This record gives sequence, structure tokens and C-alpha cells, in this order.
Amino acid sequence: MKYIGKFNLLSILFGSLLVVFLLISILFYTLEPAKQMQRKFIFPHEMSMKLTGETRNVSVSLSSEYNIRAYLDDLLLGPVSLRLVQIFPEGTRLNHLKLINNDLYVDFTRNLVFNLENHPLKLIEIKNLLVDNLSVNFPFLEKIIITVNGLEPRFEIEE
Repeated sequence: MKYIGKFNLLSILFGSLLVVFLLISILFYTLEPAKQMQRKFIFPHEMSMKLTGETRNVSVSLSSEYNIRAYLDDLLLGPVSLRLVQIFPEGTRLNHLKLINNDLYVDFTRNLVFNLENHPLKLIEIKNLLVDNLSVNFPFLEKIIITVNGLEPRFEIEE
């Protein structure tokens, strides 16, 4: 009988300790603010195609590569305002991103090139808007190399 009493006491003590650690974890989680930064997004207006800016909070970290990826993920989602035009054709996704000595290498899926028939922007306009958006938010970038499935498209060709 004494053994069962000690076992119950240890169970209650252990359970209480777990609850205390859980409460401390929840407290730290709620008190730690999400690290976000306001970033600028440039989109064309649907009627005039005049460039218009939006600001949004985007998550940030100490890694510049992570910050650029988070920004591009938001840019790929498109504008919040329904009056602004999506920069990228439907289905375009980010394949890969690499930052080497302030040179940015960005690789997109083939939808960037092959889904342009119903898209209001030409490939060269998409490239220019992407470079403008990245340059405004990450001024340290010296060169931005854009590829599609690992190959550099010929932006200057009229489609």
C-alpha cells in the first residue's frame, strides 16, 4: 500500500511539473513577437498599367537569403488590391534561390514563360518589375540573374 501511495505522489509531481513547463512555453511563445518587417510591393494598375505600391509585413530573419525568399513568396501571391495586376503568370512558382556575394540567382518554374497568353504583361515587363521590386527592398543586391528551370530566358524577344 505504501508503494502505491509513493507512485501516485510521483505521478502527481511529474504531471504538475509538465504542466508548469507547458505554461512557461506558452508564455514565451505568446510574448515573443513575430519578427516581421514592412516591405514595399510594386504592381501595375489594371486600367492604366501605372505602377502602384502596396506595403505588407513580411517575416524576417538574420539570413538575407531567407528574407528575399519570404519576400518573393509574397510577391508570387500577387497584390492584395483587386485593382492591381498580378506580376507573374498563373502557376508560376519559385524553384530555387541563391545569394552569392550580393548576386542573386532566382529560378522559377516554366509557367513564367509558357503561361503568358492570358497574362497582361510581357516577359520583359515581368523581369523589370521583379528587378524593381527586389532593388527597392534589397538595395545591397548588385546583380539579379533570373532563370526558368535553370535556363536564362531571352527577355528581349517580343512574344
